[in-house]
Order: sequence, then C-alpha cells, then structure tokens
Amino acid sequence: MLATVVSRILGKYDMPLCIIGELALNYYNVPRICHDLEICVPQGSTILAAARLCLSGCFQPCDPEEVNNYTEYKQGFPRLITTFSQDKQRFITIFAADVYGLQPLERNTLPPRDMDGAVSKEMADLPLNETATLPLPQLAPFLAGLATKFLLTNDDNAIIAVEQLVDGMDLDESWMNSQLADRPPTVRDIIIERITGKQSRIDYFSNNQVTCFINDEAEALHLRSIVGYM
Repeated sequence: MLATVVSRILGKYDMPLCIIGELALNYYNVPRICHDLEICVPQGSTILAAARLCLSGCFQPCDPEEVNNYTEYKQGFPRLITTFSQDKQRFITIFAADVYGLQPLERNTLPPRDMDGAVSKEMADLPLNETATLPLPQLAPFLAGLATKFLLTNDDNAIIAVEQLVDGMDLDESWMNSQLADRPPTVRDIIIERITGKQSRIDYFSNNQVTCFINDEAEALHLRSIVGYM
C-alpha cells in the first residue's frame, strides 16, 4: 500500500506525517475513490520530505497537475510519482501541516491502533493490519482545519470535505460542542450549517435513513467506535 511505503520511509528519519485527502475521508466513512495520496509533514519540511522519498528510489519528482477547480489547492506543494510500479503509477502531494490546521502533527495524528477496532465500510478492502498503523488525523482537528482552510482561501474542495465528514460520521451539535468548543465561532458556524442540512442531503431514492452516507442507526453507532471520532 502506497501510504504504508511512505510512512515507513519517512519513519526512518523520524519525520512525523499525517495522511489527509481521500484516504482520510474514507477512514471517516466518506465514499471517495483514492486517486493521489496526500500527506502533511511539519511546517517547513515539505521539500525535505520530498527529497527523502526520492532518495529511497521509490519516488521521483513529476510535473504539477493542470490547474483547475479541483487541483488548484495543490499548487506550490511537492508532487511525486512512484517508480516501483510502472504499470500502475501513483502520485503523492506533500502539504505543510499548518495549511490543514494539523500542526503539531504529534498531537493531531492517530497513534497505531488495535487491529480489531471498528472501521468504516469505505476501508473494508484494506487489510486491518495496515489500516491500524496508518497515521491518520483525529477527526476534530481535521474537520476544523478544513473549515478554517475554506474560510481563509475559499477552497471549494475543503468545504465539500467538511460537508462529507458531517454526513459520513453523522456529526451533530453535541459532538461539535464537546470536540470543537475552543474553535472560533466562524469555524463552528460553518460546521453547524452543514449539520443542520444533513437530512436534506439524503437522496430520495436512497435506502439511507440517517445521512446520505449512513443506512441506519446501527451503522451510525458502529461509526462512533472508530478511533479518532472522539
């Protein structure tokens, strides 16, 4: 798994990292197809992290993506391509942790977890032993960081992710008040707006009853057991 390879390489240099993007959204029950791997490293370390990954021989630099509404947020950050799987090459983009509100990473990233812990259905195809070791973000700082990013940069991708995390984990005001009480009112307000609209986003033709991503209360209860939810 690409994320495991990256984690092992940077781990040799004691460089903390946190997986964000599509894989982190999958962990919190958002149905996204994983295209590129996106990670955060400590502020000021993106170039160093890219150099160490390339030094391993498993990656090499590549040209930035063509700029559009879906890729603009990646501009200015290192982008690498794998060298170890020529028939199915993958890309990785390396962000600074402060861009996503995850600095310091050590405080906002999940430690290794028990292999028998709860996982969302969006992670069902991944081996449990790998899922349990992935350096994924705690839900609260991840969500707040995305909301803050939208407020500061008007990044549409960030606010879409906020809405999808609310739906993926069936977040409510009680959760927000316990987990995000210290966040600025503007950040809390933008999340409350998405919480208020949960029911309106359920597809009329869907069997889902709780949110547009959650079928029933049993699934919602299961998701609350995922490490990182609280």
